[in-house]
Amino acid sequence: MSVTRVRLSAPAMTVFALCLVAFTITACTGGGAARKRDAEGRVLPTLAEQDPSGTLYAKSISDAGRGECDERTLDVLTCFSYRGHGYEGAQTALGQCLITGGDNTEGIDWVHRAADAGWPDAQKLLAQIYLAGNVTTRDSVEAAKWAKLYSRNPSLLSLGVQPDRNLALAFQGEIAVEQNTEADQRVAAWAPRYWTPTSQVDQNVKRSCEVEGRRPPRARQDAPLITVPDIY
Repeated sequence: MSVTRVRLSAPAMTVFALCLVAFTITACTGGGAARKRDAEGRVLPTLAEQDPSGTLYAKSISDAGRGECDERTLDVLTCFSYRGHGYEGAQTALGQCLITGGDNTEGIDWVHRAADAGWPDAQKLLAQIYLAGNVTTRDSVEAAKWAKLYSRNPSLLSLGVQPDRNLALAFQGEIAVEQNTEADQRVAAWAPRYWTPTSQVDQNVKRSCEVEGRRPPRARQDAPLITVPDIY
């Protein structure tokens, strides 16, 4: 299923302004102007910069999972999501937060991007969304397709993780034989696709999350800059 981004949510739009003031917004940076420096005057990376997967990235996804979708969490998830492949967890969490906030269209877009890349949590969520029909139009065939892809996801199977049985139970009595056959055909035709920013608007948002760190005023002129993505 091809998903076209047609607009930016309010949280995504705020990324432009937030990342232009990198030293004052902690959602996009690792700290304020008082950064630690080594004996030669070089700026030292923060713990978040050294281990983003164990700090800011994981924390933001965890916050979203608890329904704590404040503006800062949305901004951080947006910056990570625009990195594309490899950040499907952030894309799924961002989609969930947007749906929770009532932005169903863009929220589903982000979940689709992660599901298309093969992210199991996103595939499970899409199955639930299409089966319930309370966020978008109910589509039993599409719901069954994503449920089947989730239950057979190699990422889960390779780790020995059992798919959520509650999802299978939710489909009992909901899918006709013909619908199940069509769902199987869609599964057979499915192949992973990895989203990258292609529109000018999306590329602008991605660039706004990659502002290079600035040298503190008193840093030595011959000290090389340590540049980091502006999401920390």
